[in-house]
Amino acid sequence: MPDEHSFDEVRRRIQESLALAKREQLRDEFGMKFDYFDPQLSPEAQNEWLDNVLEFERQFEMAQTITVRERIGSPPIEPVENIPLYALEKAVNDLLDLLAEHGIVIDFMGEWDDLAAYRFITEDLLDEEMDDIRIKGMFSHFEATTPEYDVKMWVDIFVTELFWHDRKDFLARLEKQPLYNSQGNPIPVVEFVQKLEMVWARLPAAARASVEPTNTQVADDEGMVTAVITWQSGNEQKQIESFFRLQPSPYFGWDVVQTSLLDDLLAVLP
Repeated sequence: MPDEHSFDEVRRRIQESLALAKREQLRDEFGMKFDYFDPQLSPEAQNEWLDNVLEFERQFEMAQTITVRERIGSPPIEPVENIPLYALEKAVNDLLDLLAEHGIVIDFMGEWDDLAAYRFITEDLLDEEMDDIRIKGMFSHFEATTPEYDVKMWVDIFVTELFWHDRKDFLARLEKQPLYNSQGNPIPVVEFVQKLEMVWARLPAAARASVEPTNTQVADDEGMVTAVITWQSGNEQKQIESFFRLQPSPYFGWDVVQTSLLDDLLAVLP
């Protein structure tokens, strides 16, 4: 008589065969390739995951585009001016619970109060469009960022790319934006790049820097950030405080159009 171990081995082989068949189906029907699977992932877990991928691909092919409002059943929305301040927290939580019931999550980034959150959900998010795909356990994430969070993020990206000598992405974004020197005078791109190359000649590539904003202001189409930049140079930790002026990018997000960082670095680099 087969023992329990033999039955487990048969079940394992069946699950592996099913997983292989699903991978081949995803490859043939949807052009998906799976070059690697975590060896610690059981065949049963692989099959469950592949089932979700198959269901997603099937629904995606047929999915209609609807608004978030339609996705959650177009409920009546109380205008914010009709809600007393003490009731705003509950109103926001009720909306978040309703969104979650329909597979929607908001990732709030930056500092949000209940009033701003309620306005974002009711005045912006509900009119956003999404693919009407419904899979148990799958959530659609929407980001909600404050202008202050955005400008700080783009300063962090600017500093990271500078310290990593990321010429391709860093230099490409300089072509369609105005640039100013530390004193606020307009300068051509070539002048900015020349100073940048002077910094790169003295700054080791792939140095890791942290950015700690100390003051952030955003008004209309301009942002100002002052931040402490810290990095390791050999056995020594170096630190400077620099300012950054940002404007909306012609591509996406915000561009740093003026900064003291290059001059600050040249003053301390060997």
